[in-house]
Amino acid sequence: MSWFQEIAQNPHVDVALLVDEQGNLTATSNPNGENTRHLASMIKAAEVLARGLSAELGRGEMHTLQLSTRTGHLLVMPAGSAHYLIVLTSKSAPLELILTYMQRVIERIPDDPVPARSDEWDVASIIDAVTEWLHNGGDPT
Repeated sequence: MSWFQEIAQNPHVDVALLVDEQGNLTATSNPNGENTRHLASMIKAAEVLARGLSAELGRGEMHTLQLSTRTGHLLVMPAGSAHYLIVLTSKSAPLELILTYMQRVIERIPDDPVPARSDEWDVASIIDAVTEWLHNGGDPT
């Protein structure tokens, strides 16, 4: 099992995405979605803003970006030297446990974290699912 599949199979993770530094979706855990480029670009823009704010406030390098909605959370964490791991969870998910788990898994991955079998995922389908999830306020139903 790849590190990405390990995260995707966590019972508290609704969707896991791996985005490269250009904002392109590299891997996804959910085969139901479209708008891949749009969502990946939005997440990349949020990450750039978070990095800029962190630097401007003198708080050091961004470690985790967390966006919370009424019904869920979006977590973004650097993975390797040129990728970002994005995890969507429900509102009731234990965030501290998930963040610690994500960090421990990321510490074990190589500098190029792209999962070996990324051809199994339908990227367009996952983006549709994530876009719908975000439009529904993070509600996984």
